[in-house]
Amino acid sequence: MRVHLKTALVIMVASLPLQLGAVPQKASEPLTAREVQKAEKEAKTAADHLRLAAYYRSEAQQVQKKLADSEDSMKHWSWMETWTKTPNPYWSAKTQADGYRAKLENANKLAADHERMAASLQASR
Repeated sequence: MRVHLKTALVIMVASLPLQLGAVPQKASEPLTAREVQKAEKEAKTAADHLRLAAYYRSEAQQVQKKLADSEDSMKHWSWMETWTKTPNPYWSAKTQADGYRAKLENANKLAADHERMAASLQASR
């Protein structure tokens, strides 16, 4: 057991310089949630806007799946719609679905805006 622990520790320490010297992301790599805010401020080229649009489309797909799950929960608990007892699983699922719908609309709007900006930048060349 100790041999495995020591081996793992040696490998981890040996790879530390590689992790610390990580290269910055290339333009073709997808954005992470942390990088979006910075990228929003610094987006100047069509490629920057297309990259942001791809991020927002990806977010929209993820939220769409969550929305479908919430709507399934609403259907499952629909027989409790008129109940006044709280917490009510139907109303919880409905509130969650409403939140996901708003996130989905926002992500689609932001993606469309960035696609429009990229198209106008490409047309102005």
